[in-house]
Amino acid sequence: MRKRLKNIVLTLILLLTIHIGYGQSSNKYGALTYNKAVNISGKQRMLTQRMGKIYLYLLSNPNDFKAKKDLKITKIIFEKQNSILAKNTEASLTKERIKEVTDTWEKYKKFLASQPNKDDAVKIINTNSTILKYANNVVNAIILESKGKTDGDDSFVKEEDSELKAIINKSGRQRMLSQRLALYYYASKPELKNAKIERNLKSVYTEIDNALNDLLISSFNNERIDEALGDVSALWETVKTNEDRLFKQGYEDKEMYNLSNQLTKSFNKITNLYEKVRIE
Repeated sequence: MRKRLKNIVLTLILLLTIHIGYGQSSNKYGALTYNKAVNISGKQRMLTQRMGKIYLYLLSNPNDFKAKKDLKITKIIFEKQNSILAKNTEASLTKERIKEVTDTWEKYKKFLASQPNKDDAVKIINTNSTILKYANNVVNAIILESKGKTDGDDSFVKEEDSELKAIINKSGRQRMLSQRLALYYYASKPELKNAKIERNLKSVYTEIDNALNDLLISSFNNERIDEALGDVSALWETVKTNEDRLFKQGYEDKEMYNLSNQLTKSFNKITNLYEKVRIE
């Protein structure tokens, strides 16, 4: 009887240990929390657009050494963060998605490394959406991984995502859109402009505006988030109240460069605040 009771107790302890171990691993993306991983992977989307924006800016402003430094630093951060995301996952889907980013990055960075010229500018405009798509796929794969789905199709990520990770993702996407707005503003100059570029600029503008409205009514907002959203809304309102400046090249190059960075910084602050929200 004692031996049987001892076996039962040992079995229960073993099951409890397995359960605790699974609970710990399922709540972590390697050494990171899943909220942190969603935030970092979301930043990667922004960095793809930031690099393209800087290159197009340098096409008309080749002697801006601060912008050249920004491009160099952004490249380093992008590669390091991609490495961090790769090292912290064992999920086959996430690994596959990160590899897509890595492979495309090898081509993209060759264009970025050239002395700014029109031919490579066109290549960057044509490639930036591809690397953005792959970077976005990494975000989706990490969200799926957080739900215990480590392989298979990621097309149903929206149905599987938690509300908090969805809002972190949406806020993080605003950082990317802020840079993408400037990228397509520079791409709308006469020597590069075409109908697709015009459509993309308008599409980015509309998405920023709609997503900001969604963030303003999020149930996860607290006093600090509301204050930060108020600040970025006031900044965005300066763009909305005079759309012609955006769509008819009314901004000076440096002014647009700084505006996009201000918007990105504001949305980065908001995203970091959402990352720290605790659900009771």
